[in-house]
Amino acid sequence: MNISEQLCDFIRTNLVGEGVAVTADTPFEKLGLDSFSIIEIILFIERKYGVTIPDKELNKENLFSAATLAKCVVGNQKT
Repeated sequence: MNISEQLCDFIRTNLVGEGVAVTADTPFEKLGLDSFSIIEIILFIERKYGVTIPDKELNKENLFSAATLAKCVVGNQKT
């Protein structure tokens, strides 16, 4: 399972109602995710991947969907 799929699974399990369709490209706004939900996702990323996303990268473009956030995570992983 890749990062965007794991993010979708986390969102499905913890942040949206049962039966809500969550795909990698579904905008977070369409899912009704608020700032507290975004913080939960960021904390999940830090625990799961050991990646801290710099504040300057916590912008609308990177926080648009699971796919855009996954790209941000990959870009911040230590190689």
